[in-house]
Amino acid sequence: MASQDRPARQATGLETRRGAAPHEGQVDFHMARSNVSRTSRAKSGGKAALPPCDCCDIAPNADGRPLSVTFENPDVVAQIEPELLEAWGGDPFLAIKNVGFFVRVILPVKLSDGYSVDFGTWLEIFSEDFRTAWQTWNFPEYKDLVLEGYVANDIAPWGRLPHALVKATVRDLDQVPYLTSSEDEKVTRILTDTWPHAEVLGPHAEVLRSEPPLDR
Repeated sequence: MASQDRPARQATGLETRRGAAPHEGQVDFHMARSNVSRTSRAKSGGKAALPPCDCCDIAPNADGRPLSVTFENPDVVAQIEPELLEAWGGDPFLAIKNVGFFVRVILPVKLSDGYSVDFGTWLEIFSEDFRTAWQTWNFPEYKDLVLEGYVANDIAPWGRLPHALVKATVRDLDQVPYLTSSEDEKVTRILTDTWPHAEVLGPHAEVLRSEPPLDR
C-alpha cells in the first residue's frame, strides 16, 4: 500500500530527529525492503549482483549485507479506523493515543546458505523508556540505550510472536536498536537459530524482488 506522505517504496528524511518538530495525524501501513538507520526512514536496498536461489528466486546481497524488510507501522495502525487514529511522531518514534508507545527496532535473523535478513519492526515500550529513547537518540548517551517491550508486528513465517518482553540494545550508532534477547523460548530461537532461507524469505519474496537498486 502506498504511503500518503511519500511515493510508494521511496524514502524521505525523518521528521523525528531530536531537534525536529514531530507531527500529529494519520499514519499509513506499508511494508518495504530497506536498510534501517537512525537517520533515515527507509533507505531502499538494492538488488544484489548475484544469481538468485533456485528455490526462492531471491539473491543474497553481493556485499554480504543482510537483506532487509521493513514494516512501515505497528500492526495496530491498520486495525484503527483512520478517523479515530490519533498519532504523534512518525518513524522511528510513534505514540498512538489510548494504545501505546512504539519505537523502530531491527530483528536480525540468521539464514542458511549465506543469507541473513533484518526485519525493521516496531517495539511497543513503556512511556518512560519512550521518553528516554527520545531524549538520547541523537546524543552520545544513545550507545547505552536499553529498551524492553513487545514486538508490534506479525512477522512471517512465525506470525504473531508471543506476548513476551524482548530486549533491544544498540549495536551500531548509525542504526536503530537491535532486538538481542528474550526470556521467551520462541523469540530466543528466532534470534539465535539459523533458519532455512527459503522458509523465511519466501513470504516476503514479492517485496524483496521489487525494490529498486540502492543509489550509491
